Amino acid sequence: MSLLTGRTDDHGTQIHDLIQTYFEGFLDDAAANSATLAFEDAYPATQVGVWSQQPAANPLWNSLLTALRCGRLLQQQPRVILGQVYGSQQMGEHLIHDFAGMAQEQLILICLDTKNQILKRQIVFQGTLNACPVHPREIFQAALLANTARVVVAHNHPSGDCQPSHKDTEFTERMVAGGTLLGLPLLDSFVIGETDYFSFAEQGLLNCNTEPK
Repeated sequence: MSLLTGRTDDHGTQIHDLIQTYFEGFLDDAAANSATLAFEDAYPATQVGVWSQQPAANPLWNSLLTALRCGRLLQQQPRVILGQVYGSQQMGEHLIHDFAGMAQEQLILICLDTKNQILKRQIVFQGTLNACPVHPREIFQAALLANTARVVVAHNHPSGDCQPSHKDTEFTERMVAGGTLLGLPLLDSFVIGETDYFSFAEQGLLNCNTEPK
């Protein structure tokens, strides 16, 4: 049984082995095995919410308990929320400011949760004056690592013209197809100019009916 989760699986076995390894650091094999069993008996997984707040009954267990508490806190830590997206206009205006004065073409990935809260904002590619080589595969790989529910992509035109090129439209279509396949919908695709933006969703060229939950 896992000390932290109460599940009977390989994870529980790994936890048991780590506890035993801890005791083997300063006890012989027999004593380490006995100490491991005693520790697991004193701190059952079903009562982790209680004992994780209490001092150790045995001074030899203090360091181990501290490590387990740290692990439990890391498991429970909240995700970092960078902001919330309410609509394409709001995001487009922010992106104009973010891309202002940029001499090279750059593509940004924005990862959202089910409430359209921004979990991650990452520069995926940076190109030349008029080209930004990018493949949807690399974008979705980065999105999956963020455990995101949906994505937005945006890139700038250093020329200042926000009208999408044929390649921009083709790229957006590939992103839509990839997102559909992966169950990771593309909420919007932006082209950012000097003072304006182009949103595929606002223009009806990207049909994503995903609403915040």
